Amino acid sequence: MEQLNEDQQNALSHFQEFTHINSIETCRQFLENHSWDVERAIETALISETESLITESEEPSLGSHDELIPSAPPLPPFLLGSTVQRRPPPPPPPSQHQSSTTSDNALNRRHTPNESIIARYMPHSLLQILRTPLQFLYATFIKVQSFFPWTVIRLVCSFVQSLFWAERDPVQELQDYYTYFDNQYDSRHPVFYRGKFSQALQDAKKEVRLLFVYLHEKNSPLCDRFCREVLCEDTIQTIIGNNLLWSASSDTQEGRIASRILHCTAHPCLCIIAHHGSQQTVQLKLQRYNGADECIAAVFDGVQNAEHVLQHNRNMQNQRGQRDRLLEEQNAAYLESVRVDQEKQKQKQLEQSLRQKVEEEERRIEDERQKKLQKFIEFRDNLKANLPVEPLPSESDTIQVSIRLPDNEPIRRRFRRNDPAKLLFEVAWTNNHVPEHFELLWGYPRQRYQYNKIGDRLIKDVIPGNSETCYLEQIEESDS
Repeated sequence: MEQLNEDQQNALSHFQEFTHINSIETCRQFLENHSWDVERAIETALISETESLITESEEPSLGSHDELIPSAPPLPPFLLGSTVQRRPPPPPPPSQHQSSTTSDNALNRRHTPNESIIARYMPHSLLQILRTPLQFLYATFIKVQSFFPWTVIRLVCSFVQSLFWAERDPVQELQDYYTYFDNQYDSRHPVFYRGKFSQALQDAKKEVRLLFVYLHEKNSPLCDRFCREVLCEDTIQTIIGNNLLWSASSDTQEGRIASRILHCTAHPCLCIIAHHGSQQTVQLKLQRYNGADECIAAVFDGVQNAEHVLQHNRNMQNQRGQRDRLLEEQNAAYLESVRVDQEKQKQKQLEQSLRQKVEEEERRIEDERQKKLQKFIEFRDNLKANLPVEPLPSESDTIQVSIRLPDNEPIRRRFRRNDPAKLLFEVAWTNNHVPEHFELLWGYPRQRYQYNKIGDRLIKDVIPGNSETCYLEQIEESDS
């Protein structure tokens, strides 16, 4: 076996388990002749009707050293080429100093892989009749089993089982048991936990309580006495207190599960389970009933012994609660800081967005102002280029006009009486200190004139004398 790798050892074990051939060397030769194909080696071993292949040390004594056993059938084909050694005459008894060497040599010869083997058969007609169809069925199954849709077969079997062998709901079984117990022993007993055994274990661990488990067997006189003398008394209810009591009958699924977990071998069975960390420990297990007083005393002692476990669980729960509260406070503080940071980020983004909008609006206004200014400059240059020549002082029928500016020197110029009144505004616009929108005031009482509102009137229509002083005032664009 030490000379074989792991796959060959597994194949040898499988072959030996199926064929029941005790000799490892025989099994190995079968496998080696079939290139370690387990299925082909098993088929050959079964078809050749070989019961066992024994080593030379197990060979029965021969009548003659030159002949095989007369009743032995022919050897398998893969052994025909090997030479069958004849049994040598028994050697003389070894001396005392050679006994150790002889035994070692015998052991080595027994495990030598090249040693020849003799087959011994045990024919049996009935066994042959039964084995032949089984061999055929097994060989056929081995060849076609890889093509079977096992998943579909399992689903179909599960569906058929659900139709004809539907299991009862374990919760409903427990409810029926509770109804039976109330009808049989009245409802003065402690309140049973309504739920599965696993749920009771989880709730007892979560609420740091003891779990009392009572396993009942119907039609049992001892169980009947236990229920009437112990379980329905006020004393046991006081001992149980605010702990949990779970009960089930031995004929229910949950009862069988609890019996297997608690290793219950007799009824009535009362256990007290406490959780120590993540482990469940049975603090008390009563499987015999010798009297109410002895049973109640044992239960009381079990509760007292489990008190340190409950105290340990309470301390662990308090520590866990404090740790959870601290973690919750830290998480709340972290979430609050994240919220504040998010609010600040949102406020910052909002301010940045507003600032960008204001800057864009200012740029837009500035662009519009620059465009208007450029347009006004072009308008002023056009006026300067097209402005009529000022009349000479010697010309008659002229008017001397002085336009006073708010912060600069006045504009003085002569105009002909038949010039349009708008020429007053156009002359004023040619000055670089005159704004884009303005109005002129003159006369008594003062009258206001604007470029767009003065119309086609002439200067003589608005200035009756030979000279006039006008006052220029800037106005808004909306008022122009």
